Amino acid sequence: MLKLGTPPPVTTTLVVINTVIFAYGILSNTQNAIISNYGFVPNGLFKDGYLLDGILRMFTSMFIHASIAHIAFNLFALAYMGGYGERSIGKRKFIAIYIMAGLGGALFHGIIASYILGNGDSVLIGASGAISGVLGISAAMGDIRGYYWLAIQVLYVFIGSVTSITIAFAAHVGGFITGLVLTKLLIDLERRKRNLYRI
Repeated sequence: MLKLGTPPPVTTTLVVINTVIFAYGILSNTQNAIISNYGFVPNGLFKDGYLLDGILRMFTSMFIHASIAHIAFNLFALAYMGGYGERSIGKRKFIAIYIMAGLGGALFHGIIASYILGNGDSVLIGASGAISGVLGISAAMGDIRGYYWLAIQVLYVFIGSVTSITIAFAAHVGGFITGLVLTKLLIDLERRKRNLYRI
């Protein structure tokens, strides 16, 4: 008899939460209002001084998606790699890095949008930064598939440059780097603890 593995609980919960929020927005015809009220607007944080609101929006924006294609691609990537990351570092560390990567991606995007590109009034939404952090976890654990994510982002930049599709490349990169660095720090911390106890 074929035995199916137990679905990773944190990853599964994140997929469900994102799906429910998107479905609610579509079915209740409030999607535009949700994006407007909870999406992250970099200039609100960096130029207008709305610190608390800006930080809150960095968090809420990672659970909002613009279209079926948008959420489908993100959740496919999360389902594909989330279980590996969750099993590798544990549930609590996984969710912590997921959230920190989402915030880090939004922050990195916001700095570039507001101070370099001058388009900080555009709304950022999507779990891409957080999910890129999951790929960063995989890369830090030695899974080369994590680095494929960066290659895909380069492709995205090219596509965005020749089409009308707006892609928050900086959020992807910021999330990936956050996930990679935090996981490497955790690995190093665990290694130091083991060496300490051996003495």
